Amino acid sequence: MRSPFDQYQHHENRLTHALACCLAEDRQFMRAFLRWATGEAPPKTADLRIVEQSLPGEPEAEEEEPEKRGLPDAWIYTDEGWSLLVESKVAAPISQNQIRRHLETADRRGFPDRRLLVLSVSLPHGQTRPGVHHRTWKDLYRWVLSGEWKTDWPRMLVVYMEAAEDRMLTDGYLKEGTLTTFTGIPFDEDTPYSYREAKRLLKLLMDELRTRTTLAERLGANLPALGRKAITGTGANSVWDFLRLGEVEGDAAFTKHPHLTLSVGRDRVLVQITVPNGMDGGLRKGLVGLGPDGFNDMLAKVLQAASAVLAKDTGAVPYLMLLQRHYLTQRSEPITDATLEFDLRTAFADGASDVKAQPEWLGMAFHSFANRRSNLQLSIGISFPYRRSVTVGDAKFADMVERSWLACGPLLKAMNLN
Repeated sequence: MRSPFDQYQHHENRLTHALACCLAEDRQFMRAFLRWATGEAPPKTADLRIVEQSLPGEPEAEEEEPEKRGLPDAWIYTDEGWSLLVESKVAAPISQNQIRRHLETADRRGFPDRRLLVLSVSLPHGQTRPGVHHRTWKDLYRWVLSGEWKTDWPRMLVVYMEAAEDRMLTDGYLKEGTLTTFTGIPFDEDTPYSYREAKRLLKLLMDELRTRTTLAERLGANLPALGRKAITGTGANSVWDFLRLGEVEGDAAFTKHPHLTLSVGRDRVLVQITVPNGMDGGLRKGLVGLGPDGFNDMLAKVLQAASAVLAKDTGAVPYLMLLQRHYLTQRSEPITDATLEFDLRTAFADGASDVKAQPEWLGMAFHSFANRRSNLQLSIGISFPYRRSVTVGDAKFADMVERSWLACGPLLKAMNLN
């Protein structure tokens, strides 16, 4: 169903319209917004008014006309001459010339007590002129979520921002940055899995994880480097991305070199270190050279390191996965020929867990990997099933992802990669 806020064609205009509607309908929200945007309270007794795509006292123009005339996207004002001009930006930054024109327009229209708010994806570099306030969309999103409101209008704005971000990502309009922030992965019986929503959440979560310098310091993660070049598709059962390790570039990042993988699936989130089938022979020899006993010792260290994660989230599952696949063409989806996945606690059961011991899985995993004759990928990580995980739906789930990757560090150390 089309949102009632979608009255314009351009993405920025739709965002501004959603914001303006919610402010107009909830005056307490409007006054709080003005204080958040400018750091000052609006006039207490004056009647605040808001117009879009037009000047105060003029009828609303056609959508293309305000851009031609250099008008702000929205204008909040009082009859006494106080005003806040709002300019929305997503794909491009605002220019100093545009800022100057907006302020001069306010002066000419009899609003000497004016200020300008620029809402954009990222903040500008350097100093800004007095009376000009820069805020990001994600800061607005975070601020609205943190407030206690008397009406549903602020919540409606948050929901629309999420939908707008989804649409912009799908259209390829939002190439850098985000409109919202990561608040957890909400999939459950009441909120069924959606590939498009999973893709949006994955981007937010990966952006957050790229700020975690501990991953670079302890695992050698290349945080600034891009992961997948393009995440396409609409109906898959999972969407994934990765962090590169070291300075590996191009396809070698995930076809020939281990990497940190994050997958948001239909039933669970997988956080793992992936050892791809085409990995450099020297790295593979280092892992196979451990022998069965050394391989088992490495997994025992992973499980021990993961104990803090498992203590905080009793629904999390440490696992090893071997995946055999083949491809009909270079661009086709892989066909799975075999999957071996087991809880690491089956190999090292100590009575503290309900998981029963079955250490034979270890031998099967090692010998299958060491004697591969097919396209075989090894992954070691921690799974967070939606039905059992107690942290996956929380904004601090990024901490759990970081800790899970760090717990898998012994795998990289076995290959002399950290």
